[in-house]
Amino acid sequence: MPLIKSTYPQTINALRGPTAGRTFLLFMSNIVNGQMWCPDCRNVESLVEAAFEGDDQPTCAIVWITREDWKKPDCPERVQWKLTGLPTIIRFDDGHENGRLVEGEMLSSSGWRDFLEK
Repeated sequence: MPLIKSTYPQTINALRGPTAGRTFLLFMSNIVNGQMWCPDCRNVESLVEAAFEGDDQPTCAIVWITREDWKKPDCPERVQWKLTGLPTIIRFDDGHENGRLVEGEMLSSSGWRDFLEK
């Protein structure tokens, strides 16, 4: 299934349901002046697109976070999901979190592949 440019939290709740199967939730910086403000997010963009393109791929919802919100210690996404950096991708199986990669961990090709297939 293609990437879902998420409406938070409605789409997220659907992905986390007990019958959702394998799904992914990706937190990325939003786009400012034509590019994502977070350099690590820019670095993983093509990996993410390649991994989730096509109907036979698992579902991945992207939650866009503004720089202003990210700087706040009480950023709702940061607090609710215990985010320590951007980008962060979380893997769910039937609604239960069973893995996550943060920032540079996503750039390791073997780590990325293992994360998607595990």
